[in-house]
Amino acid sequence: MDQKWQEVKKELQRSLPKGQYDLWVSTIDFLGVQEGCLVVGCRNRFHMDWLREKLQEALLSIVARYFPEVHKLTYQIVPEHQTEAEERTEGPIQVNFGELIRRPGPKFNPRFTFDQFVVGNCNHFAYATSLAVASGQQFYNQSVYLLSDAGLGKSHLSHAVGNFLLKQQPQVSVQYVTTEQFANEMVSALKNGSIEAFKNRFRSCCDVLLLERVEFLSGKEKLQSELVYTLDELMDQGKKVLCTGSYYPKDIPKLTSELQSRLSGFLVAPIERPDFNTRMEIIKRKTRNENVVMPAEVVEFLADRITGDVRQIESCIVGIIAKTNILGVPVSLRLAQEVTQTMLDYLPKITVSHIQKVVCESFKISLEELNSKSRRKEIATARKIAMYLCRQYTTQSLASIGQSFKRSHSAVLHAVTEMSAEMKEQGSKLKRQVDYVVRLLETSCLSQSR
Repeated sequence: MDQKWQEVKKELQRSLPKGQYDLWVSTIDFLGVQEGCLVVGCRNRFHMDWLREKLQEALLSIVARYFPEVHKLTYQIVPEHQTEAEERTEGPIQVNFGELIRRPGPKFNPRFTFDQFVVGNCNHFAYATSLAVASGQQFYNQSVYLLSDAGLGKSHLSHAVGNFLLKQQPQVSVQYVTTEQFANEMVSALKNGSIEAFKNRFRSCCDVLLLERVEFLSGKEKLQSELVYTLDELMDQGKKVLCTGSYYPKDIPKLTSELQSRLSGFLVAPIERPDFNTRMEIIKRKTRNENVVMPAEVVEFLADRITGDVRQIESCIVGIIAKTNILGVPVSLRLAQEVTQTMLDYLPKITVSHIQKVVCESFKISLEELNSKSRRKEIATARKIAMYLCRQYTTQSLASIGQSFKRSHSAVLHAVTEMSAEMKEQGSKLKRQVDYVVRLLETSCLSQSR
């Protein structure tokens, strides 16, 4: 019977691509014939499902020629060690596919650890939830959605989970990916005929999935559908998922009801802008990491002066350190005032009304036209750019920006999402228009400050 089975495999080898045969067929174990059923051994459930879905008809047709009594195939999952049949077979040793997928693992920023994350009232729940995911603590929902504006620590916590697991539990398979990377890898897999390997990486060979920037999924139905299947399988198996996004799932435009339903079931952990005490601790921690002595009055001044995101704080600290090194002078309150004046002073002067004014002048339209219901291409483009710049240059909420344009917050979100995608395209005409308006905007603000 073993000889007959080898003939079956040879026929399959001639009819299948080499990569597909090596991966799916060469690893099948022949377990015998029982009551008209040919029993084959599979490496795991994913292997078994693939054979049933993709190869069963062709396999049964070939098997019937060598085993006339067989009219059905039965699958069993066998332990992942060499069987007696494998030990008798000469040739190269088969490498388990799961091991191929796991190596090399994702690369995490070594600076983004739980120890380096400054915890305050603004982010305590997000920190505790992320630590629970990493440490294996059981809680009601194993799926977490970190929600915040840019620059407040979502990626830090996501990388911290990965770093913790790689150090404390290296046997755990962690997959880290942004939604842009997920999309690119899926497209590449479809082109190269390796979509099953792609699915296996994010389903069977994944214990913890870290997925960043969920809002990128807007309007990408095929990508959303694939992610729904992935999330369903991971959650059915009790695996953990941590996603990050800048908007609540219900506020992301052009999101399918299926994916919105899955994401809405996640435990949402918001991160707010850091308060004064948290900003103080962030400044102390970052200067200590840079081996810079910063006087208490300078720390207090910076914490009071910089009220934006953590990246703004980092930029000012880097500016102060650079200036002290270049000029050879110690850190002082005056130096901090000069740096923050250069880096921050013009930003608070950019208001929604000022952006509207500059955009109207640039497109030669009136404020009434900008805020009207007109869908004329030129006016619609100007309105979209203005909303995008309001989100980039002010701290106003979506609802507040919407009121200034006589629009709903979802309309603003839709405009911002579309603009963000356009700005990433090389040679985009819209990007050139935005760059032109930005130059006018910043130039006008700098001239006002003189």
